Amino acid sequence: MGRLADGKQLEMLPTKEKKIGLRWGLAVIFFIVGFIAYMDRSNISIVAIPMMKELGMNKVEFGLLSSLFYLGYCFAQIPGGLLAEKYGARKIVTVAVTWWSIFTSLTAVTSNYIVLCIVRFFFGAGEGPMYPGNAVFNSYWFQKHEKGRASSALLAGSFFGPVIAPGISVAIMVWFGWHGVFYIFGIMGVAVALVWYFVGRDKPEQHPWISEGEKMLIIENRSISNSQKKSAPWKQYLRNYRFWAVGVQYLVVIYMNTFFLTWLPTYLIEVRNFSLKEMGFAASFPWLAICFSVLIGGAVSDKILQKTNSRMIARGGMAIVGFIFFILGLYLAAYSGSPWSNVVWLTVALGALGLPIVASWALANDLGQEFSGSVSGWMNTWGSIGGITSPILCGWFAQEMGWNTTLLINIIPVVFAGLLWFLIKPDRPLVSLENK
Repeated sequence: MGRLADGKQLEMLPTKEKKIGLRWGLAVIFFIVGFIAYMDRSNISIVAIPMMKELGMNKVEFGLLSSLFYLGYCFAQIPGGLLAEKYGARKIVTVAVTWWSIFTSLTAVTSNYIVLCIVRFFFGAGEGPMYPGNAVFNSYWFQKHEKGRASSALLAGSFFGPVIAPGISVAIMVWFGWHGVFYIFGIMGVAVALVWYFVGRDKPEQHPWISEGEKMLIIENRSISNSQKKSAPWKQYLRNYRFWAVGVQYLVVIYMNTFFLTWLPTYLIEVRNFSLKEMGFAASFPWLAICFSVLIGGAVSDKILQKTNSRMIARGGMAIVGFIFFILGLYLAAYSGSPWSNVVWLTVALGALGLPIVASWALANDLGQEFSGSVSGWMNTWGSIGGITSPILCGWFAQEMGWNTTLLINIIPVVFAGLLWFLIKPDRPLVSLENK
């Protein structure tokens, strides 16, 4: 016998797990949400030259716009998680996507630099609740052993964005000018938000389209407990060193991800002497690699969890393996003789980084359960700090010590992040069950 959220008894039927169900269709929508989010995030770098020329910005002023995005993104993480837990992923994700899409369009309208800075800050704040909202959705809609694959959907969409963003944005810019890029993506975002609002629901119990078999399968096998608290036990979380370790290791992960997002094109042109056209082609391979590793990594992690019943092996082992191959790729890229072999090793490095990324988000669901919005918001707040500091620090390292030295220096924090997984101990809850 099972029990629904309203306390009614639910008779168990002998159902088989279906590989395809409504929950995976909703995950596809989150793939599209992640895709739109990263397209919106990256298109400003593609239109940089005409935008800077028209608005009279220098490189420092333009670079500040990216930092302000991450600042707003950082501040919105924990509040976004708390709001998603309270009001549900349906409302919060709808508001978030609509919010950032409106501010995406306002980027094209604004000609005053100070106002533009404010717009980009609130654009980042709008994207902030996206990942915590997805974590809350996953907690209610997916079984315990499906969290890796569920997390992969939004992440894979996010990393697919940088692969095709240049081609799409350039095509729009040719036809409609750089303003058109922001208008069109703003409209696309609002459309996706409306689709999510009409199709999505906070819980499978609330969805009119779900089959009885799939609903019962999810309810009986998800990690949400029957007796839930209205708010996360933050005092206990903050006293737990493992909670801090989760955040700090993710700071390193996003620090390195942002390094590639910000500096890979410049590195390939300045150090490896690629032409602009060659660079656009070469830079797509690392992002394709991380997109595939996130998709495959989530499924593999869930399969390992089913077989071993050990989250340290399924989540921690995958993250540590990813860090090892990232270090190997970065080291060999620094000492690579030819430009294309350098691209191969950079592809290995960024592809491997996808494993700790997907493991981290699955872990946030594992440890957070009904408070996954709070745990993931905390984790992504630390990640945002990595996103803020990476362009500045890595740019300074490159300027003072050279690009190859920068690659080698960045191995040090990655080693530290790998060791932190032994402190996280994913198989133990963050707080004892009786205290929840």
